[in-house]
Amino acid sequence: MLGHVDHGKTSLLDKIRSSSIASRESGKITQHIGASEIPSPIIKKICAPLLSKFHIKLVIPGLLFVDTPGHEAFTNLRRRGGSIADIAVLVIDITQGIQAQTREAIQILKEYKTPFVVAANKIDLLQGWNPQNTNSFLESIKSQSNKVEEELDQKIYKMVADLYAYGFSAERFDRISDPQKQINIVPVSAKTGEGIAELLTIMAGLAQRFLEQNLELHKSATGRSVVLEMREEKGIGKTIDAILYDGTIKQGDKIVFATLDGPKFSRVKILFRPLPLQEMMDKKKKFKEVEKVTAAAAIKIACENAEEALPGSPLLVVGNDEKQFYDEVEKDIAKVMFNSEQTGIIIKGDTIGSLEAVLKMSSSAHIPVRKAFVGAVSKQDVAEAASVEEKDPFLAVIFAFNVPPVAETIKEEAKKNKVKIIESSVIYKLFEDYEEWAKKKKELEKQKMLSNLTFPVEIEVIPNTCFRKNNPCIFGVRVVCGLLRKGISLMNEEGISIGVVKDIQINGESVAEVKKGGEAAISISGITFGKQVFENEHLYSDISREQTQLLLSKYNFALSEEEKELLKKIKKIKGYTIF
Repeated sequence: MLGHVDHGKTSLLDKIRSSSIASRESGKITQHIGASEIPSPIIKKICAPLLSKFHIKLVIPGLLFVDTPGHEAFTNLRRRGGSIADIAVLVIDITQGIQAQTREAIQILKEYKTPFVVAANKIDLLQGWNPQNTNSFLESIKSQSNKVEEELDQKIYKMVADLYAYGFSAERFDRISDPQKQINIVPVSAKTGEGIAELLTIMAGLAQRFLEQNLELHKSATGRSVVLEMREEKGIGKTIDAILYDGTIKQGDKIVFATLDGPKFSRVKILFRPLPLQEMMDKKKKFKEVEKVTAAAAIKIACENAEEALPGSPLLVVGNDEKQFYDEVEKDIAKVMFNSEQTGIIIKGDTIGSLEAVLKMSSSAHIPVRKAFVGAVSKQDVAEAASVEEKDPFLAVIFAFNVPPVAETIKEEAKKNKVKIIESSVIYKLFEDYEEWAKKKKELEKQKMLSNLTFPVEIEVIPNTCFRKNNPCIFGVRVVCGLLRKGISLMNEEGISIGVVKDIQINGESVAEVKKGGEAAISISGITFGKQVFENEHLYSDISREQTQLLLSKYNFALSEEEKELLKKIKKIKGYTIF
């Protein structure tokens, strides 16, 4: 299940399972991968008339849905979800269409060449929609007005056009002319259940029609899983929830998984499977003990060191070459958990998947990372972040995603060392909060520099506005670029000094500064209008070599793109060649 945040991925599964996982998620966003098994008898029960209509004989044992997080930050988790998926459901809110995370989901599906169905969700929000007591869209649409049908078609064809831009030919499922080349769009409502029957029917049909060879079981292969999380079960003890995506796992098998101390070996003491229609992350789930499980399946493992297993990491059944499997896990984790000497932020997350997600988004945001590790924020983290502050104050930051609340003593230590700790249980908030903090910090830095640095400004002398020729010379100007301030030194286009702006007035009142596009009268001593300054002439801030160097290097972030170009022009006028 892929798609934009809040477009209804988990809610669709809730409707099938008659559960309420989505409402219990932090921020109502799925933060980790979950899995639900929908057995074939349930599919037959919901879809019987449609299976007959579309001539589909159900032979698959059921469908295992992997519900991925919705925000674009979770690229790597979704990649893991996408890479083990045979088919995907791309959920799109029909009232909003394709959004940022939808686009990313499409790229993932293209990269993995994963067949997918579009679930055009929230049809119940269409103006005038009349909900019907049925799981079938085709039955429900018969009871809708022409106006509603027209609006639905409008939304669908906007979706068709958007998908075409990404190289996909798509059509509403009942209007498909070439099933092998066109993407099925299924209108659904997670709220009312309308369209659920068609969605499951199309999914089952595609699986059986186009993926027959891919769906062969590799019973003889060693089991390969992804750890979802560690949980304590009453009467059992510590257990590992995982998704088995290849091979077979049995009671007694030797397994290897990642821990904070590196990969560890263990043995499967007891193996469980959730009962059908249960969600792996659901607190009310029920399980049955089994001797062995063959992919694909949601599983629970009771074993030694289960409490140390890192969520989001691989869990492998060990074959003959123990070192090979050990090295594979170690290499996988080293990409995500590391501590370097690089100047960058520190990331602390609750799972390997979380770290992957934040690392991916940090890379996209061009934020370098010094350290990434699972666990709570420590004093050592603050000390490491503090060491970065002198080199780059904007990187003396710790991202704490979904970890235990930071202790007050650590917060005080961070404040004393000018380290910013950003906490959130919803991942995209980390970056929103960081951007807001960085923006305010930059503004404060810029304000501080305003009193010490001469910033680039270009002004134009307005014709017929000489109010006084000299002692002092007073004339009108228009700010072409930058910020005009009192006390600034001005020069002409030849680099000849004109003088210092003693005063700025607008409508007879003194002001401290004038922004781009503003007009004002300025006074300069020691010059005569018509000798040193002329109508329509452009004047520039006269910036020293040292201050030009500071602006181009250390304080470059405080300049707009237009101001940067102006500074280059001033540098050329002054003849500075050291940059």
